[in-house]
Amino acid sequence: MHEIPIEVVSRAEAGDILCSPQGCADVTCLISIGEPHNDLPRGFENVARRLRRTFADHVDGEYGPTEDDVRSIIELAESLRSSAGKVLIHCEAGVSRSSAAALIMYAYCFGAGREREALERVLAQRPMAWPNRLMVSLADQLLGRSGRLMEIVKSYEERGYL
Repeated sequence: MHEIPIEVVSRAEAGDILCSPQGCADVTCLISIGEPHNDLPRGFENVARRLRRTFADHVDGEYGPTEDDVRSIIELAESLRSSAGKVLIHCEAGVSRSSAAALIMYAYCFGAGREREALERVLAQRPMAWPNRLMVSLADQLLGRSGRLMEIVKSYEERGYL
């Protein structure tokens, strides 16, 4: 399957990229994750293909990520199979929700059995990544990974890599 180039950034970094003609030129798709009260990044409208999800980080229940939020990320990864260009993913700090979204997309693209490679790709691109565990858990279920995606995140946490 075609590999999707992904860049994980903070909302401020996304604004810098999206407001730069050179930086925005390679962006095929934007995934924007924030809380309902968070501002959109500057230049949000400069990318035609966008997915905006609003939920809090590290919260379960009414304000946290839902199965629908994670499903929309998986569906986007599926729809980008033959697209060229980069996917820009941001959350407020570029650490938890956005890195989880990137992990989900890589896990989908790489396929079952390559969960470690998916996480390593996120960490290589964004060393400060700490994927949102609830998003990862939901993706694990939706992708039918039988706990393997969560296991790899937990093992990296236990070894101090996250």
